[in-house]
Amino acid sequence: MPEGDPYHQFQMLRKPIELALKREDLETAVRLAGHLFDVGSGPAENQERKVHVLLRAMEGATPSVKTAFAAKVLERFGPHLTGGSRDLLEGRLERL
Repeated sequence: MPEGDPYHQFQMLRKPIELALKREDLETAVRLAGHLFDVGSGPAENQERKVHVLLRAMEGATPSVKTAFAAKVLERFGPHLTGGSRDLLEGRLERL
C-alpha cells in the first residue's frame, strides 16, 4: 500500500456502516457514508474504492434497506461521483 493511502480508513468505516444497515438505521448509515466520502480530498478522490466499500457493507442488508440506502447515497453524493462509481450505485437500485 503506498504511503498516505487512506484504504485502511475506508475499511474501518465499512463495519459500522454494515451494522447500521443490518439494524435498518439509514440515518446513521448515510452519516457514516458521509465520513467515508470525506476521507482524502472529498467524494471524488478514490471514489471507486469508496463505492466498493459501500457495496460490500450493503451485502448483509435486506433488499429494501439496500434500495433506500443506495438512493440516499446517490441523492447526497451522486453529483460528486463520476460515471463508473455512480453507475455502480445506480445499478444496485436497478437490480433490487
